[in-house]
This record gives sequence, structure tokens and C-alpha cells, in this order.
Amino acid sequence: MSNVQDKQKSSEWQRLSMLSVIFFIGKTITHFFKDALPGMAPLLVIAYSSEDKSWAIMIIAIAAVALTLISSFLQFWYFQFKIDKNRVLINDGVFKKNHRIIQFDRIQNINVLQPIYFKPFSLVTLQIETAGAKGNEADLAGLPDSYAESLRHQVLQYQSTHSGPTADEAGDEEDNHQEPLATSTINNLVKYGVSSNGIFWFFVVIAPLIGMGEELIGQWVDKDDFNQLASNFGGGLAGTILLIAGILASVITLMLLFSIIGAIFRFYKYQLTLNNNTLKRSSGLLTNYQESLKLPKIQAIISQTNFIGKWLRVENMTLGQISNSQKNQQSRKSLFIVPARTNEQVQALNDLLLEDYPKSIPTEGISRRYITKTVILKLFLPSTLIAIIAFLITDIPWVFAFPLVTSVGFLPLVIRRWKAYRFGMKDGYGRFERGLFGFRHVIFPLYKVQKVEVKQSPIQRRKNLATLKIYLASNRIQMQYISLQQANHWMYGIMKHIENTKQPWY
Repeated sequence: MSNVQDKQKSSEWQRLSMLSVIFFIGKTITHFFKDALPGMAPLLVIAYSSEDKSWAIMIIAIAAVALTLISSFLQFWYFQFKIDKNRVLINDGVFKKNHRIIQFDRIQNINVLQPIYFKPFSLVTLQIETAGAKGNEADLAGLPDSYAESLRHQVLQYQSTHSGPTADEAGDEEDNHQEPLATSTINNLVKYGVSSNGIFWFFVVIAPLIGMGEELIGQWVDKDDFNQLASNFGGGLAGTILLIAGILASVITLMLLFSIIGAIFRFYKYQLTLNNNTLKRSSGLLTNYQESLKLPKIQAIISQTNFIGKWLRVENMTLGQISNSQKNQQSRKSLFIVPARTNEQVQALNDLLLEDYPKSIPTEGISRRYITKTVILKLFLPSTLIAIIAFLITDIPWVFAFPLVTSVGFLPLVIRRWKAYRFGMKDGYGRFERGLFGFRHVIFPLYKVQKVEVKQSPIQRRKNLATLKIYLASNRIQMQYISLQQANHWMYGIMKHIENTKQPWY
């Protein structure tokens, strides 16, 4: 009876729950910090410079809160959706009206999230992802959990009927108490936090605040204040160096803490299971995430880590699916990540998720010309230009030693990176490797390649070298400084597997 009511309700235009205003408030604040906050720096500087600072700041705060609440309510009020046969229709937008039609068969992923503020009311957010959208195509926030699950079941059932036996049937049947393929303890998540790129997202988050911080710090801290702080470390040049080192150590500590806390919030109680040819992932501390991924949708498996991860002997896996954003790069929001695995666990998951995956793929390196070209074009020539400019300004001849010192000093790193570039192909699979202090390994079935290119520059042509570019639906792979014979071998090998393999790539 409830299913009949749900279908009846779906066929009519509906509003989200009033509590979805909370979701829109969060969305508005996120856009504000991302786009508008840097432009607020002059206004805040004026406020701090005014005679009555508290009054000016209070006016700005009241105006910001009022605009956020009004904007969020209007977004909620103008958001409507309905289910029309095999598609989702959405109308939204306050001043600029948007009318979207999402066909069921175009939906790549449909995930259920339950933020902490929805839990007491049994409400969830239904995320709809399509291959062509940048991020989520739609967020239906504040739906009753039973209705969201019914709608998700409806979409997946349609895809199952129209896509054959490989369709995603996640949620249609129970997991039969299967043992999870992967779980993560707090210890695992700490390792993931320090070994992932989440460290550098610290700067992405604080970037909008940098411009504002420079203005405010310039007013609050002057040269005398800095010298006084340096005097606490002994004063003079040594005290200044120790102060700067302390500031850098504090920033690095904050980066690590930011990444670890983010990992715990996102992947707490992480569990990965496989049922009916579909991976199901659940995780989250304050927000519960329930996501699924069909095995045929996996375009590549990427395992990577940084130098800390190598020391801890952990790798972080990413299951590459069809890109949701521009330039063939996946949005971080949609990445299907398996955090902090040992090498043995990575190999076991590769064997399970990739059909007939060979136990090992022999690899070979690239030409030594990579070393010569990198040192000359990226080190020696730029540093020579800097030396010439420095000589014209200072008239000190020893600055011309700078290009040589730079080239020799960075040569070991160039050689290390050259050794890390490797590639190999075996039994219908390709493998690419690169790295410096960490590594990034990409494994992919050859028949899922969308396009392959072999290019030669005039200099490469003289040396019989080429650049191989492989385009997958999830990412692009490029290998330079390989022989033309190797590049053509890859191109014809990939074309042969595409022609001979009857499996769908997606």
C-alpha cells in the first residue's frame, strides 16, 4: 500500500521538507566561503579601522545572517520535483530559473546521505549523479528515508530492466551477512589522513581567508611585534630563523590534523561489501553515506600514497568511474575511495574487482632523454635567466654559478622521478607508474580505453621517441619519452582488444 502511495505522490509536483532549509543554509555558506569571502576583506578592514568596531562588525554580521537565511528559504521555496515515468523533473532557482530533466538511464550513481540534523526526523538527502554533470546533478534534501529508498529502488529497478544482468541492483536484496571486503579502524583513518592529498586541501579551504588575513595581520602585527616574538627565541638572525621554523612546524601540524579529522568525519565506520556484482560503501561520523558502484562501471583502479604512506606501508585506492566534471578529471566529491590498505590488501581487491587480472604486469622504463630535457629546460635555462637578471641588478659575477648549482642539486630528484616512470601491458590490462617521494599506480582494462594518441614533436622524431596518451572515461594517462615502436605497440594492442572484446565498457 505504501509503495502505491509513494508512486502516486511521485507523479505530482512536490516540495522538500521545511527542514531542507538547513541544507540550503550550508550550501549558501559554502558558496560564500568559496566565492564571496575574498571580496569581503576590504569591508572587514574598514570595520576594524572604524572608531566603533563592535557596532560596524555587528551590522556586517546581522546583514550576512539575514542574507543567508533569506537566500536559503527562497532556494527551498522555489525547489520542486516530481517523478514522471522514467525520469526526474526538477524546477529550481530564485532569479535564474532552472528546469532539469534527468532520465533514469542517464543516472550514474544514486546515493543516500543522512546528515546529523536529519537523523532525529528520519530524513535523508538523495544525491543523483550523472556522467555529464560537474558534481551532483541534483540533491533532494529532506526526503523521508522510506520514500528516498523507494525512489532509489525505482531507479535501480528501471536500470536493471534496461541494462541486463550487469545493472546495479544495490539495495534490491540483502547482503546476506557477507563479510566486508574492507573496513577501517581509527588507526587506519589516521594513516589515511597523513598519507592522502587531504593534507593539501588545507590550503584550498584557507585560500579565501589568505587575502583577508594579510590585511588584518598587517594592521595587528608590525615589524616591532615580529622582532619581539623573535626575541623570545633568542633574538637576532638565529631567533628569526627559529621563529619562522616554529611557524612552519605549526602550519604542517595544522595540515596533518585537518586531514586526519577530515578522514575520520568522512570514513568513520567504513565498510565495503560486494553483492550482486555491486560494491556498496557505508561510512561517516556525523553524516551517514550509503553509496554503490557497479563493477562494470570501474574504468581504472588507482593506488597511491605519499612519502609518509610509504613509511607506514599503506596505499589509498581510488576506483575510477566515469568522470563527473570537466577536463576528464573527477570531482573529489564523487571519488570511490578505499582508504589505507596494505599492498597485500590492494592486490587482493584488484584480483576480486578486475576480471582475469594477471598476478603481475612486467613494466619497463622511459628514455634517459627525460633526464637531459628536464635538467636543461626546467632547471638550467630558467635559473640562467634568473642569474642574468640578478647580475644586471647586483653586478655580482658569482650569481652565474646559480644555474650549475641548481641543476646539480636537483639532478638526484630528476633521476629518481625518471626511474619511477614505468609502464607495462599484459593479458588485456595496462599498468602505469609514476612518483617522486610517493607513488601513483594505475591499472585499467585495455578494452575500456576511449581514445589513444601517439604524438611526436620534431625533436622526438629525430630521436625516434613519442608521447603516448590514453584517454579513459575516468582519467587521462600520458607517458612521454618512450620509443615510437613501443607507442605503436600500445596503440595497436589497445585497438585489438577493443575490437575483440564484446563486453560493454560501461
